[in-house]
Amino acid sequence: MVRPLVRDEDALSTLWSFMGVLIVVIAILGVYYGYVVPKFPAPPLRAQAGDQVTVDYIGTFEENGLVFDTSLLSVAEDNASFPKAFSFGWRSSFAPLGPFAVSGVPLAVIKGFDLGVQGLAVGESRTLVIPPDLGYGPADPSKFIVKPLLESVPVRLTMTPTDFVASYHTAAVSGTQVTDPFWGWTAMVTSAGTLVTVTNSPTPGQVVHPYGAWDATVVGIDDSADGGVGSISVRHLLVPSQVDRVGERNAQGAVLFVVSAVDLDAGTYTLNYNVGPPVGRTLVFLVTMIRISRVF
Repeated sequence: MVRPLVRDEDALSTLWSFMGVLIVVIAILGVYYGYVVPKFPAPPLRAQAGDQVTVDYIGTFEENGLVFDTSLLSVAEDNASFPKAFSFGWRSSFAPLGPFAVSGVPLAVIKGFDLGVQGLAVGESRTLVIPPDLGYGPADPSKFIVKPLLESVPVRLTMTPTDFVASYHTAAVSGTQVTDPFWGWTAMVTSAGTLVTVTNSPTPGQVVHPYGAWDATVVGIDDSADGGVGSISVRHLLVPSQVDRVGERNAQGAVLFVVSAVDLDAGTYTLNYNVGPPVGRTLVFLVTMIRISRVF
């Protein structure tokens, strides 16, 4: 005997209840994971060996914070907020550094700079303190010249006519006056055969400009000193705050030297002829990552 199918209302009710609960649970989980659980973005790309990177930078000396180089025009133009070292070079354009290969062979930048940019993500900045061994290497000690702040200059100089022309750029004619090319004071010329005598004639208290770089003053003249040669005492008006701020350039604008020390107690100042890259210096760079390119 075939029994007719009977609709099990209780079972259907239980199924629908289970389905309803399941839908509610799924909805709650969706809301929870969609709106409550925090979402973490993918980690940023960070510079590593082999990457091509582009950065902005501000380079300063550790001792005094003077800017010696930068990639930023805004920094180059702002001498109030970013005082410049004498060695700072103005150029026709300022732009980010790069792209250059991180840990390339050979290194595209000094080692300390290369190591310092590693791990930076785009938009991040980092301060790098780079000692000489990771920078431009040691300075040549023979290129530091220590001079007295109170300098003695001869009243009378003797030389050949050829040397006179080389120094004063005119022929030696007795009774004429010339201007000393270094100190800027007046001098009288006496010529006798192959011997030219130049008698320097500054006035006490006269302010002169050695190297055209700083002030000095004539503090005294002893016409009979040094066996009749005479002596002019000149005091260089240098102070420690002028270190790295004054020096001399040639006609093409290249730095010849900078004043690297002023010791008032010892009565000396130092001329540093280590020109070009800042050798022997601890350098501080504020570096900002601009772009990272990675070849997988």
